[in-house]
Amino acid sequence: MENSDRMKKVFKQLAISHFFEAMIAFRAAKKRGKNPVLYALLTQFLGVFILVPLLRKPKEVKAGKAADL
Repeated sequence: MENSDRMKKVFKQLAISHFFEAMIAFRAAKKRGKNPVLYALLTQFLGVFILVPLLRKPKEVKAGKAADL
């Protein structure tokens, strides 16, 4: 019984962490000119393996705004 309770706890933590990662991916994809819904869904299932490469991409610079150095 104890092992199944531990597994339930691990899966619950995994689902919660992937949800927050997906929210971060949505916002990061929007800033980088990518499809935010696609990246949120991919991150929801694959987690850090999608989020880290996305965060390493440069942000899109809009015309008329100074670049953040």
